[in-house]
Amino acid sequence: MAEVRGSVPKLPISYSKTLVNRAWATVRKNHLWSFNLFNSNWITPPPIIGVGGVTTTQGSPNILFDATATTAINNWQIANPYVLSTQMQFRIGVGDIYSLISYTPGTGAAVLDRMFADPSVADQSFQLYQLYYPVPYKDFLTWISIRNPQMFLDFDLTWTRSKLDATDPQRTWYQFPTKAVPFAIDTRGQGTVNASATLGFQLYELWGQPVTPFTYACYGIRQGQDLQNPTDTLPVQVGEDCVVALARVYAYEWAEANKAMAPRAVGPNFLLLMDKAREIYKTLLIQYRRQDKEFIDNYAAEVGIPFGTVAGIYNTIAGFASPYAPW
Repeated sequence: MAEVRGSVPKLPISYSKTLVNRAWATVRKNHLWSFNLFNSNWITPPPIIGVGGVTTTQGSPNILFDATATTAINNWQIANPYVLSTQMQFRIGVGDIYSLISYTPGTGAAVLDRMFADPSVADQSFQLYQLYYPVPYKDFLTWISIRNPQMFLDFDLTWTRSKLDATDPQRTWYQFPTKAVPFAIDTRGQGTVNASATLGFQLYELWGQPVTPFTYACYGIRQGQDLQNPTDTLPVQVGEDCVVALARVYAYEWAEANKAMAPRAVGPNFLLLMDKAREIYKTLLIQYRRQDKEFIDNYAAEVGIPFGTVAGIYNTIAGFASPYAPW
């Protein structure tokens, strides 16, 4: 901040922080930096299917599980503490898929993320399973790979929602998932006391629909975070000189816009200084990007299983995973 302000003495010191972070954000967007890589996991919990019944009213988000279903959900929650019942999706038959945003263990009363649009039912069997999975960070950028090691599967990450809708509009393909498809930004319970803990995070839909417990190894890349405290430092992969050079471009732009504060024909030519600082920034960015790609090249990754290649299967007799015939 001090270095940027030193380039333009009348630049407010508080504004120099804004310019530094603006430059830092631009640097982050210009490369898939290795320091933004992360590992995480998804766990598909076991579903609750065909246990007890539920009563719904068309046009209302309020539903009521009977005593048998309530007991099953409560026992399920104890057995699967890594996921909340309010992260699960609710469905009756081949009807629409809803998210559960509130559940009362004592009474079985629950609230859906929107009104129940299917026909009203009383004591009807239902499905409760997790179909939508949030990314681990709000500044998530993209996946590099999602793997099911037990099934010897590398997910296809190239599918879109429209392609999935055309392939399986009823979502009746239940098996081990082979695809992770961008779904939406998590708005479940927004504006209510039942707001999702991952509000604003991106959600992915798994397909085929996950009804078997598996653990998935997720490898992706983030957008990165702004600098907050005076003691914050940049990752070693990016030098301060690169960020400061671009911040100076912004500072000179501010100075050019506010040059009326100085007497006429007095002071440096800020337009020329902008061009020079921009050249320095571009040169440094190329250098740091090259060094980072020599460490790990995130652009070389190929994701997904195209049709006609092998998928995988877990051999319960042999006790290990292996590929099987083309699908």
